Amino acid sequence: MKIVVIGGTGLIGSKLVTKLRADGHGPLAASPDTGVDIITGKGLAEALAGAQVVVDVSNAPAWDDAAVMDFFQTSARNILAAETAAGTGHHVALSVVGTERLQGSGYFRA
Repeated sequence: MKIVVIGGTGLIGSKLVTKLRADGHGPLAASPDTGVDIITGKGLAEALAGAQVVVDVSNAPAWDDAAVMDFFQTSARNILAAETAAGTGHHVALSVVGTERLQGSGYFRA
């Protein structure tokens, strides 16, 4: 099964990729470091070709309110479009518990 980890070279993603490999999977770590840009879409179609599962653990490079909202909206549109085109069956997204209590944070609103 092809599992693509968006953000797969970051703090959480690299740990997930290591765990998936230890469990016998061959995950693809997709990030700017590996030629995949979820904002421009560069490399996204190629990375998702044949993927059954995409796990999105990406993180915004800037944390001001407008920039983080733009990052998550743009990346989500691009990832979902690429998943649809590739026929990917499962999308898993990292979430944070309790964000409804932190609405003052633009990051958590995004």
